[in-house]
Amino acid sequence: TMIHIGDWKLAVDVEKTKTAFEFNSYRCMSKECHNFVEVCEKHLEHIVLDFAKELGIDLSKPSQLESHQVNDNTAIMYSGKYHIIGEIVEGEVDGWDIILGEHCFSLTDEMDQVPIVMDGPIIEISFEVVLPWVIESNILV
Repeated sequence: TMIHIGDWKLAVDVEKTKTAFEFNSYRCMSKECHNFVEVCEKHLEHIVLDFAKELGIDLSKPSQLESHQVNDNTAIMYSGKYHIIGEIVEGEVDGWDIILGEHCFSLTDEMDQVPIVMDGPIIEISFEVVLPWVIESNILV
C-alpha cells in the first residue's frame, strides 16, 4: 500500500505489519508500561489512532519504550519506537517530524530491537509523548 504523509511516500505492507504486531507478544511489566498500554487502548486522540491504523501499528506494542515521570509525577514522558514492514519511497529520513495530538513521530534508522517476527525492509518510527497517569495504583514513588 502506498501511504502519503506530508512530503513522504511510504510503501507499507499493512497486512504483514498488522500480523507481526499480533504475533509480537512482548510486553514490559512495569507500572509505567501498564499505564502506557491503558492510555493507548482507551485515551488517545482519533488523529493518532487513524495514523497508526493506516500503517498497521498496534500503538500498545512498541518495539522499545522508555519512560520518565514529569509534571510533579502526575504524567509520564514516553519515548520509543515502532517498526513497520515497508520502505520509504520518497522523502528524507531525518526531515520527518509529525505532530499528531500529543505525539511527536519521527523517522529514524537506528534499527535496534526490530521484532524478530518482522522480515523484509523495515521502516522505523520513533515517538515521544507525555501521557497522563490513568491506572488506579498510585504513581511510583
